[in-house]
Amino acid sequence: MALETTFAVRQFYNIPSGYGTFTSPAGTFVVTGSISRLLVNNTRTNLANDSMTITTQFDGPYVANSGTITGWWPGSTTFANVPADPGDILQGIIAGGNDEYENTSSDGRTSRVSCWGFAITASAESANNQPDLDIEFRSLAGNILGTTYANVNLAKTALRNAGYYYQYPMGFLGQSPNTGEGSDV
Repeated sequence: MALETTFAVRQFYNIPSGYGTFTSPAGTFVVTGSISRLLVNNTRTNLANDSMTITTQFDGPYVANSGTITGWWPGSTTFANVPADPGDILQGIIAGGNDEYENTSSDGRTSRVSCWGFAITASAESANNQPDLDIEFRSLAGNILGTTYANVNLAKTALRNAGYYYQYPMGFLGQSPNTGEGSDV
């Protein structure tokens, strides 16, 4: 497991679909698929003023600027202690980037990134909480992709193929491959 870094939450950036394939710029990794196209931050800093030139398959380089509607968007935090009371949330997330998303932000931008959460309550905190969390993850993946999954591996594969990122709460097994350091602890 990675150690905690400067980001309390994982940051995501949607790349519009009209640019074809692209290479991940320094300090990020890319998640793309049939639906979603995301950059996921690993080591980039000063994200409020971040600007990247990304080499793409079509239309030449794409300038990614944090001030645009596709700019950096925070996921949920996974830093949490064991919930103190029943109903407290220890979050995991599934994130996707899509030109059709329109999520209004408190700073007035319209996000093209969507983050969905799944959780375990305090009553599930036991030696068997990983299976409980896996059930929540499968259910959320099914809701997002419009189907059901017999097991976690099928849900993870479907999410990766569609270009979605997933992150389990800290202390649980199930991070996306190649997620770097970020908040995946």
